[in-house]
Amino acid sequence: MKRTILAAAVLALCATGLYAADKDKSVAVINGKKVTAEELTKKLWWQHAAQGLSELIDEKLLLEEGARLKVKADPREVDARFDALAAGYPDKAVFEANLKSVGWSAKDLRDLLNRQLTIRATVIAAKKIAVTDADAKAFFDQNKDRLGTPEAVKLSQIFVASRAEADDAYELLSTVGADFSKLSALKSTDANLRKNSGSLGFISRGMLLPEIEKELFSLKAGQYTKPLATGNGFSIFKAEELRAAQPAVFENIREELKTAMLNQAITQQLPVLTAELRQKAAIEIVK
Repeated sequence: MKRTILAAAVLALCATGLYAADKDKSVAVINGKKVTAEELTKKLWWQHAAQGLSELIDEKLLLEEGARLKVKADPREVDARFDALAAGYPDKAVFEANLKSVGWSAKDLRDLLNRQLTIRATVIAAKKIAVTDADAKAFFDQNKDRLGTPEAVKLSQIFVASRAEADDAYELLSTVGADFSKLSALKSTDANLRKNSGSLGFISRGMLLPEIEKELFSLKAGQYTKPLATGNGFSIFKAEELRAAQPAVFENIREELKTAMLNQAITQQLPVLTAELRQKAAIEIVK
């Protein structure tokens, strides 16, 4: 989302000519020849103008339809989404500085979120989308087997570049009784493994290559594998904890299912509604 906001803002700045005052400013120099801001602006405009204009027309039509239907975004949801984006930054000042660097303000972002949620509500209202408990239960019954929590193992890993290093680590574990987490923090070539003392967290069945998975899910808690070839190196894995598969319980995931089904219906109906609105609209492209 951060990258989307940044890209959109940069395109907006270029396309609307806010760089016009500095059109002769160099943005790059290639073999002594300048690439000017004006060249960049024109390039971005011709590459993205058609798509951007089409999306803007769609947005205007959808917002007009929302106004006709007297649909509005829920301010609490706007606040929640805004806060979720801000939470991805160390503090408010960094968040606002990031927005300011591309010409945006907190208000601009809130306005964007408000428009997005208004359009979402418009599609729901115009297409009379609703997901009931009965709908969710029917979906649950048809997909119960894949909605459960699969068997999982909590893993730690030592990863090194060569077979010799892996064999040395295995010998320290099996003969000296070295502490697995400390050994990973000391010897692993992967920075994240060193930082987390080898911890990978829970890995569910079906996430790994079959040959690796077979080895890992045959372990008992506290056991570790022999050195295995993985990627461009060798690994030793330790099973810290085993978690049995858990069947899905409808009451526990009912709301999550309803939200997912609603989102899917909105995604399907959005282009349908947009096409209908375009058919009824008088649109003139000024060249």
